[in-house]
Amino acid sequence: MPLLTLSKRRALRPIIIVTAATVVAYLLYLSKPEPVQQAQEKNRLFIDAIQVSSKTQQMIIHSQGTVLPSTETALSSEVQGRIIEVADHFVAGGSVKQGDLLLRIDDLEYRTAVARAQASVAAANTRLAEQRGRADVAYLDWLRYNKEGKRSAAAKSLALREPQIAEAAANLTAAKADLAQAKENLARTTVTAPYDGLVRHRSVDLGQHVSVGTALGVCFASNQVEVRLPVAEHKLALLALPSPSTLQTQAAPIQLTLSLNGIDFHWQASLARVESVLDERSRMLYLVASVNDPYQLMAQADQPLLRVGTFVNARITGKSLDNIVRIPHDVLQTDSTVWLIDNNGKLQQRAVNIITSDSRYAYIDNGLGDGDKIAIGYIDSGNIGSTVSIAKLITLPEDDGDTAVAAKTSTANNNDKAVREI
Repeated sequence: MPLLTLSKRRALRPIIIVTAATVVAYLLYLSKPEPVQQAQEKNRLFIDAIQVSSKTQQMIIHSQGTVLPSTETALSSEVQGRIIEVADHFVAGGSVKQGDLLLRIDDLEYRTAVARAQASVAAANTRLAEQRGRADVAYLDWLRYNKEGKRSAAAKSLALREPQIAEAAANLTAAKADLAQAKENLARTTVTAPYDGLVRHRSVDLGQHVSVGTALGVCFASNQVEVRLPVAEHKLALLALPSPSTLQTQAAPIQLTLSLNGIDFHWQASLARVESVLDERSRMLYLVASVNDPYQLMAQADQPLLRVGTFVNARITGKSLDNIVRIPHDVLQTDSTVWLIDNNGKLQQRAVNIITSDSRYAYIDNGLGDGDKIAIGYIDSGNIGSTVSIAKLITLPEDDGDTAVAAKTSTANNNDKAVREI
C-alpha cells in the first residue's frame, strides 16, 4: 500500500484531533458522578409580633360634649314702661347675686294705681261698716214688730239687710285683691336676679320703653354646669346605668378633659341623669354629667374656669368585664381581622369582635385568647398558611401607661421594616 503523502497527512491531522477529543469527552461524560439532589427551601417570612393577654378590663367609654348651664333663665318684662335705671353688673359676663337689682322701670303709674286701690279698700270698709250699722237698727225694729206673727226667712234676711252686708263684704274683698295686684305690679317694675349666677347677655338699655313680655336678657346659674354626652346604642351595655325610676345612682364618676396649649386639665363630674329617649337619627343616648362650682366662685383652683360653651372630652367609667383582650389599632385589619401566628408558626387570618376602642387600642371579647401572637405590619393575603419566624416579640404595656405600642408599630409599618423576606 503506498504511503500517504505529506500533504494528505496534514489534511487528516485536524480530523484525527477532533475525533480524539470527541471520544475523550464522551468517555468523561459516561464516567461523571451522579449529582446530589437537594430540596430548595422556600423563603421564610421574618415578622415582628405582639403577644396579647386576656384579663379583666375596666371598660372606658369616650365621648364629648359642650358645657351647658344647669339652670338658665330668659328674663322678660312683666309690666310696661320706660327703663329708668340699669345696674352696672347687668352686662354680658356680669356676676350677680340672688336679689340684686338688674334694672328698674318707671313706677309712677303703678304707685298711682296702688294709691287708688288703697282708697277703694277704705271706701269698701266704710260701706261695709255702714251696712252693718243699718243692720243693727233693722234688727231692733224686727224684734219690735215681729210680735204680731211669724215672718218668712226671706223677709227676715231682707229686714236684717243681710244681702247688703254680703255685697259690701264682697266689694271689700275685691278692693283688697285689686290693692294686692297693684302692689305686685309696682314690685315688678324692679327686675332682680333670680339666683346667684352670671349674665349671658342683655337685650335692652336705659330709656327704652318695654311692653309686657319684652325680652330683657338671659342669665344662668353659676353653681353648676352640665354636659350632654352622646353614647352609641351598642355601647350602652358596657355602662352601669340607673333605671328611670332610680332617684340616686352609684355610677362611677366621669372625667372631663380640656386641652389648652398642649396641656390637659381635668374635672371630676358625676352622672346627673340619663335621658330616656334615643336620638332617632344618630342612635345615640345622652348621659348628662354635672360639675359643681365651674367658675370657682366658692373655692379657687389651680386650673382654668370651666366656662359655659367650652367643648370637652369625657372619659366614662363602665363595667369590669372578664376575658378581654387589648390590641393596638395598627394590627387590626379593615375587615376586623388580625394576622394570627399559631402554635406551628403559620399565619392565619382571624376575625375578632370589637366591643369598644379608644385612641390607641381596640378591646376584643371574642376571637383572641391569652398568649396569642399577632403579626405586625402589612401582610399579603397570599401568605395565609405560610410558616413565619418571629423577629421580635413585643408585650403590651399596662393600660394606664403612657407608652403606646401602637405608635411604635405604626412607624415600623410606614417604613416597611416590620416584615422582610429573605
